[in-house]
Amino acid sequence: MLRAIIVDDEELSVKRLKRILSNTGDVEICGTFFDPREAYQFVAANPIDVAFLDISMPEMNGMKLSRALLDLHASIDIVFVTGYDNYAVQAFDLSALDYLMKPVTAERLAQTLNKLGKKQDGLVSVESRIELLLFDGFNISLPRGESLKLRSPKTEELLAFLICEKSVTREKIIDTMWNDLSPDKAWKNLNSTLYYIRKAIQSSNIVHFIKADRNEIWIEETGIHCDLYEFERLLRQISLEPEQSAELFKQAEALYKGELLRGKSYEWASGQARRMEQNYIEMLESAARYHLTLNQPQKSLHYFCEILKLDGIREDINYEVIRLYMELGRENEAHRQYRTLERLLQQELGTKPGSRIRDIIN
Repeated sequence: MLRAIIVDDEELSVKRLKRILSNTGDVEICGTFFDPREAYQFVAANPIDVAFLDISMPEMNGMKLSRALLDLHASIDIVFVTGYDNYAVQAFDLSALDYLMKPVTAERLAQTLNKLGKKQDGLVSVESRIELLLFDGFNISLPRGESLKLRSPKTEELLAFLICEKSVTREKIIDTMWNDLSPDKAWKNLNSTLYYIRKAIQSSNIVHFIKADRNEIWIEETGIHCDLYEFERLLRQISLEPEQSAELFKQAEALYKGELLRGKSYEWASGQARRMEQNYIEMLESAARYHLTLNQPQKSLHYFCEILKLDGIREDINYEVIRLYMELGRENEAHRQYRTLERLLQQELGTKPGSRIRDIIN
């Protein structure tokens, strides 16, 4: 049975669609929402298969909500519900599975459910997805061990930028990658570079995961595996499901193999790389303190030490590492860590460790 939500600011439309869907016996209505923000919060914490979205809603319209939902879970199918026929083509450009005209009829809805059924039967298997790895470099792996043949370094850079942004306007791409060119030439470069990416995807017989309309370009996540997306999903899940954090911490740590796009001289990537590293450090600290609450000092020590590999002069983390070494009876390692901190502080800041740390050693 398909798990669905309905989002519409018109109560009568919600009631009608809910009744017709419920009568099919094939759909479980998990929630109905008049406020798109409440729908987003619900989907962040609950799995669904399909979202029926009104397009015209105040504050956040259905198209913006669809992008937000797909950022949470790329496998969600979107069905737009509208009273305006001129939205139809635009809806399909946004990769919606279908659109329904108001008032919705049981006969028309049956066609949508048929599409949903066929799509469920033919979902892209994990084995056939392209793998895009952005941590510790930029590596692209095709299902059969082949390589994606990109035309030039600029083509690779545009692909990396699109993956990092997920959804971005054409103007922002040009301002980021071709701001030294005239507008006409910049637009031509964008169109030709995007063409070469799509041509490479087509020649590799993999799912087309780059979608576009006149204003924006975005990534359709269903046919890809991306370590960045999975890492961000795990961070969201950790905040929503603290009771499962131990396993989620391990998975997130395993994904972060190094700096985002390490070795690539993309000026636009440096800010995001720093944010990802900071998110990783915050996750490590959360993991360390989580295991402290469970009285698991060895696991806490592991996560604290991982932080010091990235930020060795943090005295608060050094304090925890030295304290845990002492608590575990590993005094030689505690003194070695203190000497390492002492040397780093002198080299980088011209200072010495604080009295709080010295008191543990003495």
